[in-house]
Amino acid sequence: MEKFKFAAKEKDIEVNSLLLDPNNYRFLDNPNYKKKIRSKFHLPDVQNATLRLLEQDKRYQLSELKKSILSNGYVPMERIIVVPYEQKRDCFLVIEGNRRVAALKSLLQENKEGVTDLPSEQVISFSKIPCAILQAEGKELEHAQRVIMGIRHIAGPREWGAYQQAELIIEFHDLEDQDFQSIANHLGITTMEVGRRYRAMRALKEMENDELYADRATFDHYRLFHELVSLPDVRAHFGWDDESLKFRDKQRAREFYELVSPHSDEQPPKVRTYSDVRKLKLIVSHPKAVAVLLDPEKSLTEAIEVAESLVREKISEGQDIGEVVSEISRALSKLDVLAVKTLATAEIKAIDDIIARLEQLKKFANPS
Repeated sequence: MEKFKFAAKEKDIEVNSLLLDPNNYRFLDNPNYKKKIRSKFHLPDVQNATLRLLEQDKRYQLSELKKSILSNGYVPMERIIVVPYEQKRDCFLVIEGNRRVAALKSLLQENKEGVTDLPSEQVISFSKIPCAILQAEGKELEHAQRVIMGIRHIAGPREWGAYQQAELIIEFHDLEDQDFQSIANHLGITTMEVGRRYRAMRALKEMENDELYADRATFDHYRLFHELVSLPDVRAHFGWDDESLKFRDKQRAREFYELVSPHSDEQPPKVRTYSDVRKLKLIVSHPKAVAVLLDPEKSLTEAIEVAESLVREKISEGQDIGEVVSEISRALSKLDVLAVKTLATAEIKAIDDIIARLEQLKKFANPS
């Protein structure tokens, strides 16, 4: 694979010459976000709309950042990362540091409009700030931008949401032809986790491209697909194939889409959390329980109750103890060890109960 190289040139730049990135990954899960044309980034209406989006959405915490800057001054702990903007001379597009630049622009605008009264020394310090201009071209520049954003928002102190992280991984893999190990090295996470996030995003994109369910797919579904691809029995039941990175069975895939998407505001989806997806492990091995799960009039809880009752019946029928132990062993071998980190207290208690019961059976087998 081709090795990319890039460097950066330090320079103090006027804040008015810094352009906020209207297509920043931070906006991907905002329902009001619409992708902008790069050649129009510099237009006042585009920049103003971007600033308003950062100001009005409380998730971006711009108000808190502005208060901090007013109290402590602008402290350039990390330089703003920028690239030259082709469509307007002496302007630079912000790659890393959009919130900080937006906070300064907002404070300066409020001072201009008479909303605040900044001391002259603050106006000066807010108007020109230290930046680092990336020195690269073409694919090298695009690669440098992704590496920097990944380090900052995936391995770094202020993480993006899971959806944005997975979208960046998709770009590294599909647009730059980088393997999972290379991506993991860039982002500071494990190769296994890169693979899971990549597969989950590809699974979600299958739903986004489905002619019947495209309009019901949202970024919120990403975590559910992340859990789906991590559970061997569940992904097999719904037809997900890790090799082709597609659902082999469209009908089974649509059954999953139906479970995770709402029918209306009054009728929420049956499967809403990653914990709900994990519960499908018990259901998918029992056709009767699956039938209840897919019944629009039945709930997830009812499907689980049917599955549990079938398990109890099987045990009461005098199933060979060796067969039971083998079945438990096979099921445990398919579990993702990393998923243990997300177990709830009740699930951990259930594991303790199972261990205690197995220890008891072991004593009967080998009395001493």
